[in-house]
Amino acid sequence: MINKIAIASCWALCVLATSPEARAWGSKGHRITAQVAAERLTPAASAAVTALLDGGDLASGSTWADEMRGNRDNPGFWSITATWHYVNLAHGTDYANSPKEPRGDAVVALETFTAILLDEPLPPGPVSTALAAYFNEFDPHSIEVKRFALKFALHILGDLQQPLHADYADDRGGNAIAVVWQDENTNLHTLWDTRLLDFGGITEAAYVRRLHNRLDHTPNSDVRGMERGDPRDWLNESLRLLERIHAHDDDGARLETSYAAEFVPTVETQMIKGALRTAYYLNNVFGGWPVAAPAAPLPAGISHWPNSPRSGELAGR
Repeated sequence: MINKIAIASCWALCVLATSPEARAWGSKGHRITAQVAAERLTPAASAAVTALLDGGDLASGSTWADEMRGNRDNPGFWSITATWHYVNLAHGTDYANSPKEPRGDAVVALETFTAILLDEPLPPGPVSTALAAYFNEFDPHSIEVKRFALKFALHILGDLQQPLHADYADDRGGNAIAVVWQDENTNLHTLWDTRLLDFGGITEAAYVRRLHNRLDHTPNSDVRGMERGDPRDWLNESLRLLERIHAHDDDGARLETSYAAEFVPTVETQMIKGALRTAYYLNNVFGGWPVAAPAAPLPAGISHWPNSPRSGELAGR
């Protein structure tokens, strides 16, 4: 049995920090993470995800939230959702003590999407308000809304492990830090989103095999430790990594092959963590949720349906 942790508080702390124009990990990183995660889903979670994605897979679902940012259908709404992709932190403090985005951020968004997937009451706030205005007939129990919630939550869970998504407002998650990489001008955030992943010309399929091989040679105790940590611990992981990353980012810094030697293994480790934690989240959220219909009313005296995760705990695998 695993230790039970509170979804409402813990998953609300799954945060990323960047600027609105950035796309975390890029499509390649999201797909790699999702493909590895898909192999670790329980049958119940796999069936629920397949049904909600209308036969699609995790890889395609993981990039949807970024792809929709260019959607011209209701551009005002999609402009609002840009802030749901990140959280900016103030120097020397944590999320709780940093200024909050009035349109909602990744913390608020993930908390809202998790409540939708668990058939829990929606937390009040800008994300719930925006969703209610976007959908013609907003029913958080509907398949349409749950599909939206799953895709967005899946994307945030992938973004979470990119260290610059726990970064600072003043440098816009590294977007404002100019660097030179392989004789090309770029910025620190783009370097971590895509350039390090592309270093060495490793294909997506080869990366998936590589990460599976690393997991096959990772002790089970280490795997359990990576997948089941409290999201507050994951945020602290990113903050510790930032100290190393920003040590190299003098404005206009020319980063050489030695930088890749230091940080490409870190990128791979972060994708492994993202895959494990995405699977863990999905396995618990979909442990007993009825995919085909809204949740039935609960009998008097019953706080949750048997075998169905509630907001107060994650079910065991």
